[in-house]
Amino acid sequence: MKSLDQAVHRFRQLYGGGEISALRAPARINILGEHVDYVSYLPTASLAFGSREHEMLMLFRPTDRCEVRGASMDKRFSAFRFSLTQSQPPGQNQQNWEEFVFNRPIPLPHWSNYVKGAISFAQWKSGAKLKHGFDFLIDSTIPPNSGASSSSALTVLAGAAIRMVNQIEFSLGEIAQESSQAEWFLGTRGGALDHKAICLARPGHAVHIFHWKDDIEQIPLPDKGYCWVTFFSHAADKGREIMLEYNERAAVSRLLIPAFWNDREREVPETATLEDIAQIYPQTFLECERVFPALVKERRNRPLKLLDRMRHHAGETVRVKAAVALPSETSYSVEARMRVLGQLITRSHHSLRDLYEVYTPEVDRLIDAVTSDPQVYGARLMGGGFGGNVLALTTVENAAALIDHVQAEFYTPQNRDGVGEGAVMISTPGDGLSAVEL
Repeated sequence: MKSLDQAVHRFRQLYGGGEISALRAPARINILGEHVDYVSYLPTASLAFGSREHEMLMLFRPTDRCEVRGASMDKRFSAFRFSLTQSQPPGQNQQNWEEFVFNRPIPLPHWSNYVKGAISFAQWKSGAKLKHGFDFLIDSTIPPNSGASSSSALTVLAGAAIRMVNQIEFSLGEIAQESSQAEWFLGTRGGALDHKAICLARPGHAVHIFHWKDDIEQIPLPDKGYCWVTFFSHAADKGREIMLEYNERAAVSRLLIPAFWNDREREVPETATLEDIAQIYPQTFLECERVFPALVKERRNRPLKLLDRMRHHAGETVRVKAAVALPSETSYSVEARMRVLGQLITRSHHSLRDLYEVYTPEVDRLIDAVTSDPQVYGARLMGGGFGGNVLALTTVENAAALIDHVQAEFYTPQNRDGVGEGAVMISTPGDGLSAVEL
């Protein structure tokens, strides 16, 4: 990351002198419990932490103008501005948030959409209380589209900033939950895993997130002698087709599997089409049509996999429970417990690849390079998939050798410098969303 002094200097170049506030959101490192935060029929959970070493900073200042102006230290992301009246939703008493976001065209991909989503949700909830906009600058060491939740970090930061400049109080739990819904503005229907880990992380701990109820617990996580290394493969495509892939899995998990699950006369089938659902469970189909209109329109007759997705959900639930129990296994050494955790991570890798099908050939090659190091305890794809980061658990002592090995086996054949391009992150558990003193 550019130094904080450089960021402050750049902010003043863009927006002039005056007092500046700053917020920090960590990279989200999800250990286990991937693609289960939007499941509605099982008591699922995840285990994640916030990176101490990698973060997104937002420098911001309130303005009297009813607009938001944004810029980034990363030249790949162009500056933008928009009025607070742009895409302003009806108030809470006039329209449901879901109805607003899912009955409008999916916006064209742009990093400003995460900010607009956060602002739009705050407007929907707080209405006339939002009188001030703000100017902001982002500085980040979280690779975009990598599975480390740079997009969710931006949504959280924007949601916190719009509330702060308008003197609206909020708790970390509230901003996490509301940011997850704000991100639906982009057309996805994900859960709150990323946002809760980003907001509620604590040093030396993983956040055990219960998705079936609004609750978390902090689980001690050894960070002396061990570290988590993420290797970026390629940017996850967040275009329309991949959005449909994400939403297909969300629809299957939220609506289709539960319909069969709660039906005592039918078992969950291997596959089902939305046309099948319309005939068997018309109310479920109507709800799917309301929440996932593009999916229904474009994939009504496509067989959607149910049983494999269900097997993944169940397997991740078991793996998270096993991981959470490890700190209490005091009859085993820390080394033995970390090796068991690595085995659970590797099993998650197999499930994400074979049952959830969110891998790409390039991610597979990266996994092979990482796991060929015998000092890697476990590795898997992290995040939504279709690209992004591979997460590896290893020792602090082995981290440098592992990075050199993956550089030689994966990055060099592509004429890439993994460390130089910021594709490699070493992380240990740190703080969640917090203010930064300037």
